[in-house]
Amino acid sequence: LLHYQLLPEARLVELMADLFGVKLSAATLASMSGACAKRLNGLVETIRDRVAGAKVKHMDETGFRIGGKTQWLHVACTALLTFYRVCAKRGSLLSDIVGVAGVIVHDHWKPYYTMEGVSHALCNAHHLRELKALVEIEKEDWARKMQRLLRCACHAANLARERNVPLKPRLITCFERRYDAIVVEGLAFHEALPPLAKGGGKRRGRAPRRTGHNLLLRFVARREDTLRFLHDPAVPFTNNEAERDGRMMKLRQKISGGFRSLEGASDFATVRSFLSTAKKQGWKIIDALTADPKNLAKSLRLA
Repeated sequence: LLHYQLLPEARLVELMADLFGVKLSAATLASMSGACAKRLNGLVETIRDRVAGAKVKHMDETGFRIGGKTQWLHVACTALLTFYRVCAKRGSLLSDIVGVAGVIVHDHWKPYYTMEGVSHALCNAHHLRELKALVEIEKEDWARKMQRLLRCACHAANLARERNVPLKPRLITCFERRYDAIVVEGLAFHEALPPLAKGGGKRRGRAPRRTGHNLLLRFVARREDTLRFLHDPAVPFTNNEAERDGRMMKLRQKISGGFRSLEGASDFATVRSFLSTAKKQGWKIIDALTADPKNLAKSLRLA
C-alpha cells in the first residue's frame, strides 16, 4: 500500500486502524520498509546487473527531495526490468557498475556521453517537442519538414518491427538523404540571419545561437544516434520506457512530499525497483512480496 499504491504514511496508518484495529506509527512503517528493502537487496542488485548488460536500456534522471534538499533519482530500465537509485549528484550514472554495455537510450543530457563501452540512441520524442515549438513559435519551415520526416521514419520502423523484418536499405538511405538535406536547409536559414547580440555587455566567448540553430548542430553531431532506430529494430524511437518509470516516482513525491532521510529514500528506491520489475514480469504483487527473492532472481525474464 505504501510503495505500490503510494498511499501517504498518515493515511495508511488511518486505514490500518479503521480496517484492522492495528495502531501503527510512521516509525514502524519506516522499519518495515527497511526490513523489506534489506530482504530484496540481492534481487535488486541482480536486476541492476541485468539492466547494465542488456542490449538496449533506457536511462533518465529526475530531482528528488530528500531532507529538504534536491537530490537525484536515476532510472535504468528495459521493457522487463527496472532499477532505481538515489544519488546526491545528478551525474552519478551506471558508469560505476561493471558490465555496462549495449545501447543506452536517453535525452541528450551530456554526461551520458561520458559512459564508456556503450552506443547511444537519442529520444526523438524530445526532438519532436523541440521541433513543434520551432514550427509554432519561430515559424521555421525546416523544422516542419524534419518533424514530418521523423514521424514517417518512425512509422516505417514500427511497421517493419511488427512484421519482424528489418527496414530495406534503400528506404534507410532515402530517409538519411532527406534528413541531411533538411539539416543543410536549416543551417543555411540560420546562417543567413543576423547574429544575436551578446547579453550583459560581454565581448568574449562564443556568440549566442538561436534555439533552432543549436538543435540543427545536434542533428549534425549526433546524426547516427538520432537515426539509430532505423538500423537496429531493438532500438525504439523514444525514451518513453524510462520516462514512464520515472513518472511513477514523481507521483509518489507529489502525493506525499519529499523524504525525511536518504535511508528512507534508498529503501523506497529498492522496493520500488522490485515492484516495477514484478509488474513488468507479470508477477502477482502480493505473491511476489512473499516469495523467496533467490527463486525470483532465477525466474527473471530478460526479453
